[in-house]
Amino acid sequence: MKEMYNKYRKEISKKNNFLVLILGIFILGLIFGSIYITILDKSEKTLIINSVGNYFNEIKSVSFDNGINVFKNSLISNLLYNISMWLLGLSAIGLPVIIIMVFFKSFVLSFSVSSIIAKYGFKGILGALLYIFPSPLITGIFSIILGTYSMIISVKLIRSAFTKQTINFKSFMGKYFFILLISILVSVLCALIDAFASPYILKLFTNFIK
Repeated sequence: MKEMYNKYRKEISKKNNFLVLILGIFILGLIFGSIYITILDKSEKTLIINSVGNYFNEIKSVSFDNGINVFKNSLISNLLYNISMWLLGLSAIGLPVIIIMVFFKSFVLSFSVSSIIAKYGFKGILGALLYIFPSPLITGIFSIILGTYSMIISVKLIRSAFTKQTINFKSFMGKYFFILLISILVSVLCALIDAFASPYILKLFTNFIK
């Protein structure tokens, strides 16, 4: 019984180590994304700020037909990201790509937020909060979870390749397939939010800055 408990505690400790690593990469992406706009030259910064303004102007004229297109595009994007990361976890060479994907996800999120604030100043804080809630927040958190599990599997494969040990795939593939199912459900949920909820939430901000 004590041996089983120690084994279980060791497994939890390993997962926590990977989680801390992924969190560190995610936070690093947030930091770089937040300061990136400050190092752009004037023309690039103007282009980004104008793009943000155009985005919020388009929000004002959102319709159900637009929502269908947004849903399709968002669903495809979410599925490509999540399934790609899941598949990379099954590859020994997928580890660096997983790290890059997690970093890029947080970088884009943070850069979007900083761009909104750069465009609207103090009022942009409200716009940024409404922008990240809830879909980007959900996808960001889930990328940490998926990245952690994918990294764990990838490291197991790397370790097996170097030590020449066989892997009992049945011991972890059930849980990993469950993660895939959750990722698909999260992709659909976030696509629905992006298409039919977020535009109306962001309209609160466009009305506020009139």
